Amino acid sequence: MRSQWYDGIVVGVDGSAESMAAVDWAALTADRHSARLTVLGAYATVPSSRYGVVGIDGTDLAADARDAVEQAVARLDGARPGGYQVDQRVVLGDPVDMLARRSTSSDLVVVGRRGLAARGRTVLGSVSGALAASAHGPVAVVPAGARAGDPRRVVVGVSRGNADPQLDVAFAEAQQRSCPLEVVHVLKPDPLMDVDLTGPEPQQGTAEREGVQHQVARWSGKYPAVAATVRFRTANPVEALLDDVGPEDLVVVGGQPHSPVVGRIRYSISDGVLRRSPATVIVVHE
Repeated sequence: MRSQWYDGIVVGVDGSAESMAAVDWAALTADRHSARLTVLGAYATVPSSRYGVVGIDGTDLAADARDAVEQAVARLDGARPGGYQVDQRVVLGDPVDMLARRSTSSDLVVVGRRGLAARGRTVLGSVSGALAASAHGPVAVVPAGARAGDPRRVVVGVSRGNADPQLDVAFAEAQQRSCPLEVVHVLKPDPLMDVDLTGPEPQQGTAEREGVQHQVARWSGKYPAVAATVRFRTANPVEALLDDVGPEDLVVVGGQPHSPVVGRIRYSISDGVLRRSPATVIVVHE
């Protein structure tokens, strides 16, 4: 992944506290990558089972979206070093669809994990999971309380297969943020072995371990300045990945893209991490 992002970052806002936290995180990330930042507010005037929006005046919805964008831009006044421009967009359409479309031409799309817009409508809170499932590029989901500044470390979960997409993003972010990287891989328990599943470093799966270590070593060669360590676990994947993760960290996980109709990456590791992580999570489609 390039250190400088030429396609820019898009952050979706709805005026909620978590969407403003997403703006703070997106602004710093844009600065780290010398990227353009676009603040986007989307509104739908037709009934939507996704959000339970029925019979609300489209004029009011458009005004809400404009207010959210203006609030976010005002929040960033003077906060972006180097005089980087902040673009503003208010668009008519389903928020998931609009942000997913933007993901085809952006380096990263950012949203808050939960948001409650005016009139009690849950908007970006529903968007985060659905967007992570349907976007065409990386999506960052920012929970309440997550650090907006550079993380203490980057934690990335890798599977048994090709983990290059996640490792690419994780190594690049660790380098740009000048922080260490921790790679977590959950080993599949061998039913023929008497293994203590509670142990942090079970001695099993030699070939599996070597495969992961080979991938990490290859990426370490591309990013020699990044201090990377590998941790093997046999615990529940979500628990293993989030063990010792705090609001000051950054988590990277892989995800399989789904149709927007699905709504979110149901019952997947990515969905579990998104729901429970105290830190910002970047979902990278494999």
